[in-house]
Amino acid sequence: MNYLLLAEIRIMSTDGASNRNRLLPTLLGLVILLMGLALLVGGVRLLQLDGSLYYLLAGIGFSVTGVLLMTGRAAALGMYALLLFASTVWSLWEVGLDWWQLVPRLALWFALGIVLLLPWFRRPLLLNGPARMGTGALSIAVVLAGLAALASQFTNPGRIEGQLDRETAGTTNTAPAMPDGDWQSYGRTAFGDRYSPLAQITPQNVDKLQPAWTYRTGDIPGPNDPGETTAENTPLKVNGMLYVCTPHSQVIALDPDSGKEIWRFDPKLSTQNAANFKGWAHMTCRGVTYHDDAAYAASAPAQSPAAPAAASATSSVCPRRIFCRLPIPV
Repeated sequence: MNYLLLAEIRIMSTDGASNRNRLLPTLLGLVILLMGLALLVGGVRLLQLDGSLYYLLAGIGFSVTGVLLMTGRAAALGMYALLLFASTVWSLWEVGLDWWQLVPRLALWFALGIVLLLPWFRRPLLLNGPARMGTGALSIAVVLAGLAALASQFTNPGRIEGQLDRETAGTTNTAPAMPDGDWQSYGRTAFGDRYSPLAQITPQNVDKLQPAWTYRTGDIPGPNDPGETTAENTPLKVNGMLYVCTPHSQVIALDPDSGKEIWRFDPKLSTQNAANFKGWAHMTCRGVTYHDDAAYAASAPAQSPAAPAAASATSSVCPRRIFCRLPIPV
C-alpha cells in the first residue's frame, strides 16, 4: 500500500515538472506560430503579385514548427532544421554572399535556431521521444548558416572588375568658359568637376600654406531660432568677388584678397510669428547660385516670338544674379 502511494506521488510530481519545463517551448512555439501565420498571409499576397514563393512556404514551415513546439513534439527540432537549411540555400541563391542582404533574410532565423538548441527549450521536447536526429540536424543547419554569414565577410559583391577605356569615356565640356581663378558653381562648373586649373598650390608646397585672413559674418542664433544653426555653404568666386551666405539667408560679398566686406544683403528674415520655428530641426545656408545671361546666350534655344517680353526686360535690367532664395543683382 505504501509502495503504491509513493509511486503515485512520484508520477504526479514528474507530470508537474514536465508541465513547468514545457512552458518556455510552448511560449516560443506561440511566437513562431504567429510569425508563420504572418508570413503565410504575406506570402499569399506576394505570390498573387508574381513574387517569391519562399515566403508562402516559410509561413507553412514556421506554422508547423510552432504547433509542434506548443504540443511538445521533438519533431519541432527537425522541422526547424529543414526550414533553416532551406532558408539558407534560398538566401544564397537570391543574393549570394552579400552580408547586408543576407542579414534581413537569415539573422532572425539563425538566432531562433540557436535558441531552440538551448537546453531550456530542447530538453522538455525529449520527454515525448528521442530527438537526437533533430538536434543533430538543427546543429548542422545553424553551423551552415553561420558559415555563410562568415564567408560573406570576405567578399565584396559591389566590386566591378574591368578596365575603363579613357579614349572612349571622354565627354565634351559644353559649360560656359570662366577665368581660371573663378569658382562659379558648387562644383566650380555646371559639370561639377571640382577641378581648378590654378597651379600655384602643389603637393610639394601645400604643407606651407598659412591663413591669409579670417572673416566673421556676425550672424548668430537668436532666441526664436532652432537649436542647430549651421553654415554649410561653399563660397563662390565670381568676377573678382567672393560670395558667402549665412543661416539667416544674408548674402555677403567679400574681397578675396583681403577678406574685406564689400556689401551685404539682409532679407530681414523674421522668426517671430513662425509656428513652432524653434522646434524645427535646424536652420542653415548651403550656398548661393550665380547666373549670367551672357554666358548662356550662345547655347540657349531661340526664343519664341510669342514669349512674354517680361523675361527679356528682367534680363536687361539684371543680367547677372546671385540667388539665395531671392535673386540679388550683382
